[in-house]
Amino acid sequence: MSEQDPLEAAMAALRREYLAEAPARLLELRKDYAAVLASEPDAAASLKGRFHKLAGSGGSYGFPEVSALARKGEQWLVEHAEDLGQAASVLSPLLEDLESAFQSAGTTMGASTSEAPRNPDFGWHALVLGAGRPLAGQLASRLEAVGFDVAVADHGSPQANPAVAPELVVVVNEEGGADPYAQAAAWTSRRGVRPRGVVLVECTGHYDRLRAAASGIDAIFTAEVAEAELQSFAKAIARVGSPPAKVLLVEDDPAQCTAITEILTHANLRVRSCATVAEASQLLGTEYPDLILLDIRLPDGDGFTVARLARQDQRLALVPIVFLTAAVGTDPQIRAVRAGGDDFLRKPVDPNLLSLLVLNRIERGRRVREMAHRDGLTGLLNHATLMAELEHAVEAARRRKETFAFVMADIDHFKRVNDTHGHLVGDTVLVHVSKLLHRLGRSSDLLGRYGGDEFAMILLDNTAEGAAVLADRIRSAMAEEPAHGLDQVPITTRMSFGISVYPEDGETADALVEAADRALYQSKRLGRDRVMRANEPA
Repeated sequence: MSEQDPLEAAMAALRREYLAEAPARLLELRKDYAAVLASEPDAAASLKGRFHKLAGSGGSYGFPEVSALARKGEQWLVEHAEDLGQAASVLSPLLEDLESAFQSAGTTMGASTSEAPRNPDFGWHALVLGAGRPLAGQLASRLEAVGFDVAVADHGSPQANPAVAPELVVVVNEEGGADPYAQAAAWTSRRGVRPRGVVLVECTGHYDRLRAAASGIDAIFTAEVAEAELQSFAKAIARVGSPPAKVLLVEDDPAQCTAITEILTHANLRVRSCATVAEASQLLGTEYPDLILLDIRLPDGDGFTVARLARQDQRLALVPIVFLTAAVGTDPQIRAVRAGGDDFLRKPVDPNLLSLLVLNRIERGRRVREMAHRDGLTGLLNHATLMAELEHAVEAARRRKETFAFVMADIDHFKRVNDTHGHLVGDTVLVHVSKLLHRLGRSSDLLGRYGGDEFAMILLDNTAEGAAVLADRIRSAMAEEPAHGLDQVPITTRMSFGISVYPEDGETADALVEAADRALYQSKRLGRDRVMRANEPA
């Protein structure tokens, strides 16, 4: 036997291990792809990053077809970063080709590429436990209407326990059914990733709040309100669930940093790390992490300083902070709490405890921020958060010497819609407009409901001309795709737009708002089918 044989055998084993992970890699790609179609912030960047890693690893492990397909996906996203309108027609077949390439490689090597669980479809998944109960079918229809792929099963059936946790589990409790709290606990106590939401729909007229809390149930709806409330809850789950959460790790020990990063990456988290207070301060000015993981002792200060810096930033005031330390005693814990920390872990940290705590903290933090920062009807940023983001955009642009556009828009004669069709139809129009904004804007654009029928957009690294192009696209889409009221009657509406640009039209958030508002007023006063720029001649 030649000397190369052991090396060849070891490489073959590594290649088989790589193929065994293919379903998990494909699932991650599908999740990001679904988020791209839903116009989730940072989704395209996340998908591009996954394609980039796959292109490199595919080549390294000797699978050139996988590498070539992944590189093709990465290149397409780079070239079409400003316009993802053709994503479905390009990326969907590309992902199918990738799956075929993995399967072909597995067949050639005699390795399985289906051992790990996978979701067969794109999008969000829900499981309704209560097959055969009329309400279960109605709830499934409501969830499907907001884009969920829904399975309905009975407790104890194989379909009731899929290998991959769905994003949402709904337990329908009726007289004589299985114990709903035990069903819920079976999901909430899972090791690793649990569902993003576990909901109890109570049909018996009474429930035990204490047992519900102990079971980890996230929400309880009575049968009378379940359809509407569950649909709203599901929308929130979908909005906050993707792309993969981001963790800012501040750790000066390279070995610890590598180990923690590997643990969190394995839990499908994206980790950005740094080693000093100065670096952390700089990153906090540009990043928006879902959680901050802090070592207490740092070369140029301590983690308490970083925590206080985060808590002073309105954008980060609700982001969970978890401290790490090898120190003993309660004094570090007391200081951590005073600095704004939410949790405290001692080194060496158990990997399972770390990943579970970080995932749960991120999930709850996202829900809190969703309630605090989002408009309840449209899901866009609310007024206060929009203004905070605008102030942050001004500061960032000033530091980087960049420009960006701020757009204000409102629906023309919206009062007529309410007066003619009623406020429920008016709400439908507002939601329809918000969906158009999400679909037509870039992933980096910040979209908000300024108030009433007024909307606003912060278009980072953009110009007045770019903003005008977006406004025209929105105007055209509203004409071609009107909202529908009762009995599917189309509700035709138009929008007026006013644009201001930093720094030409204002060097503060208030100045930009005032300039855009003046331009919007001018556009409506003139009644022209055009977009007005601040200080533009009438």
